[in-house]
Amino acid sequence: MAQSQLTSDPLSNPTRWLSGALAALLIGVFALTGCGGDADPADERDDISLVYVNWVEGVAMAHVMHELLEDSLDMNVDRMSEVTGGGTAFSSVASGAADVFVEAWLPITHSSAMEEHEGELKKVGQWYDRTTVGLAVPAYTDIHSVDDIADHRDALNGRIHGIESGAAVNQQARDILANNNIEGFEVLASSGPATWSQLQRSIENEDPIIVTGWQPHWKWGRYDLRYIEGAQTGQTDVFGEPEDIFAVARTDFDEQFPERVVQFFDNVKVNDEELNALMQPYRPDADTDDPYEAAQQWIQDHRETVSSWIPDDVEAADDFTASR
Repeated sequence: MAQSQLTSDPLSNPTRWLSGALAALLIGVFALTGCGGDADPADERDDISLVYVNWVEGVAMAHVMHELLEDSLDMNVDRMSEVTGGGTAFSSVASGAADVFVEAWLPITHSSAMEEHEGELKKVGQWYDRTTVGLAVPAYTDIHSVDDIADHRDALNGRIHGIESGAAVNQQARDILANNNIEGFEVLASSGPATWSQLQRSIENEDPIIVTGWQPHWKWGRYDLRYIEGAQTGQTDVFGEPEDIFAVARTDFDEQFPERVVQFFDNVKVNDEELNALMQPYRPDADTDDPYEAAQQWIQDHRETVSSWIPDDVEAADDFTASR
């Protein structure tokens, strides 16, 4: 999937019904004072931009949000930006280069990024409950607990396969090694797709491999995997307790956008079965040509779920043919 480039700040779009010096004055005062209050419908934006990381569940959800925002909520999604790390996604929203980061894992995984932008960002919707994170292995391996890792150093080539550089889960993997006095290992930073390609090659050859893993993720439905005991959510302070997945926006989100959009992000919610179905066409090895078409199909197959996301005073579209 091609990576989009972040462009100009969408907040630079002038207020629709004001003009000239008055518009510039009011926008300047708003920016300097951070004043809030009830937004005039004439001032509400009808364009929005989304940013997501190249994690399958986030890619899939971003495209579903795109289709519903355009077809059922009368919004123009003027930009879909794929970036290579959560830190970049948070910064792009805080700076105004994007409006919503669709997949923040909190309160642990992305806590440092949220703290870095304290006062600038807020949660605008929780769409998945109780994630898990840890070190994962194919079920056929003899690595069952952290105590077994060092014994398989040579077979593993001293490598644990992480994801993109700077990802929190990479550091968590290093912490597991350090806390258990496991030496001679490197946590390799790589893109998610490259890591899953390596996982598939290892499974095809029945070679041992340790990868950073999390749920939700499509790989659990594709491969027979398990977490390593002592290196997973709920079993160590490194990975803490289960998290939730949120959409994150700037603190003035409610004033910038129509109530129907605010309510939409608050309503979005999926369970494991629904999310697993959504992720499959977005796997790195899937043969889906059009990610928007895949999102449309999932929406059509889950009409009852989707209708619960659309505010009561908005009529959901019967079909999905948004222009892109």
